[in-house]
Amino acid sequence: MAAVMVVIGIFITYMTLFLDKEPYHISILSGHAWVQELVNGHPDQIKNEPRMIKYVFHAHIQELQACRLHDSKYRTLDEQLAIFL
Repeated sequence: MAAVMVVIGIFITYMTLFLDKEPYHISILSGHAWVQELVNGHPDQIKNEPRMIKYVFHAHIQELQACRLHDSKYRTLDEQLAIFL
């Protein structure tokens, strides 16, 4: 009986770690829409793509705005920052 419980526990752990995953690379978007999905999407994606945490990304945007930088004709400021990073 105890062996069965151990096997069931291992199976549940396996299912949780390896099979029950949240999709990661699902974007068909580009440009501003991609940056918005990056900021509002999977929590690990913003750490892996521009290599920073969401609040740091927003802090950089605010600092750039404080330096009087703004959206260009074709690119938003957050999109410019994502491309730079």
